[in-house]
Amino acid sequence: ALPSLAVAFEALLAETEPEVAFKLADLGVAPLKVAFPWIVKAFVGYLEVEQVLLLWDRIIGFDSLLPLPLLAAGIFSFRREALLAATRKEDVLEVLEKIDQIKVVPLLQHLLFAR
Repeated sequence: ALPSLAVAFEALLAETEPEVAFKLADLGVAPLKVAFPWIVKAFVGYLEVEQVLLLWDRIIGFDSLLPLPLLAAGIFSFRREALLAATRKEDVLEVLEKIDQIKVVPLLQHLLFAR
């Protein structure tokens, strides 16, 4: 299951935010290396408890783990402007380090329905 979630994340990021993916590659940042711990831990310890439960509601409701890579890609999309402005690998990691204020439902809705 984890390899397919990793592939899904990379495909989603490349499709929805190609500029971000290219920028991170130029800076030597592998997006999956940042997102993989989020996905493996199902965002536990990264998001507020209420947001984790909302995410898990979607996982149970869809009977799928796909909301995990969707949310991970959504975070990169949400932080798009800051990521594109980054000039160093450290800048990118700093932008993506603190995600505890992220709201799950709007990000998932944006990624699924705004395009």
